[in-house]
Amino acid sequence: MPTPSDGTADLRVVVTTARGALPVEGASVTVSTAADEAGQRELLYAVTTDTGGMTPPMALPTPPRANSMKPDGDPPYAVYTVEVTHPGFTPVSALHVTMFSGVPAVLPVALTPLPENQSSAPTDLTATGEPQVLYHTEPDFAPEE
Repeated sequence: MPTPSDGTADLRVVVTTARGALPVEGASVTVSTAADEAGQRELLYAVTTDTGGMTPPMALPTPPRANSMKPDGDPPYAVYTVEVTHPGFTPVSALHVTMFSGVPAVLPVALTPLPENQSSAPTDLTATGEPQVLYHTEPDFAPEE
């Protein structure tokens, strides 16, 4: 995977429960790089949500926008993993979160309360597989003059 090197994009995570009706204050949010071939990730941010369930903006490195104009070039986005935990809730991992240079993003995360008398649960994955392949093609027509 190429190393993102040109530009940044801000990511904020908003954590809620009760189908988005209640913000979750004090949730732990970590952002790391996607796993490499050896399964290793680099931790970039470890933050906590505020009273509105929102993290502070996190500036993430992204590749140049110009990559979107090269069909066989490097991807025009960077891929990250976001993990959210809070006592009493099932942890959530969002895999393959894509970020584009200069495009701010908000990732909504809905936590599910644990059943009574249960202190932990396996992580709930919000995505699996690889990011969607993006293509750029030239139009099949020429504009009329």
